[in-house]
Amino acid sequence: MEGMITLTSQIKQIANDFAQREPEVSKRYLELLEKSGGLTRDDGDHSHFCAYFLPYNPKTNQIFIVHHKKSGLWLSPGGHVDKGELLLDTLNREIKEELGVTNFFSELPKPFLISITPINNPAQPSCKEHLDIWFLLETDGSNFDVDPQEFHNTKWIGLDEAKKIITDEANLKAISLISF
Repeated sequence: MEGMITLTSQIKQIANDFAQREPEVSKRYLELLEKSGGLTRDDGDHSHFCAYFLPYNPKTNQIFIVHHKKSGLWLSPGGHVDKGELLLDTLNREIKEELGVTNFFSELPKPFLISITPINNPAQPSCKEHLDIWFLLETDGSNFDVDPQEFHNTKWIGLDEAKKIITDEANLKAISLISF
């Protein structure tokens, strides 16, 4: 079984890769892996991993954001890692569910950010902390078929304008990292 890729091994590698850039976040990721009661919401752990993807059009320098119904916030798309998934599975499933694009990634891209988001939503008592792994999704969005059940609204937006309507710290940090 040596060399077998698992969700735990993927997250451990990512946490180690970010140890110098995001030491506190990396430390929390590794602590949760050590505790290993579960890494997903399905495992019943209040702290669980999520994958976010930031659709970015480098030609127009715009990002695609969603006004999420559950949170009431403008955010990047993404979601929880489900039990039995590797990160590539989660990314492609979430991209399919939210943007209608099948198998966008053929291999796992390198994340550009890791973050931790405290969750204080009485409607979601099983969610207390998201450990977010961020990926850039370079696209012009021409093949998007957005699911209207998930969002109040969606839009392509310039980075400066996005910084005015996005309030979530992790999303703001992600946007600042792609501001070229």
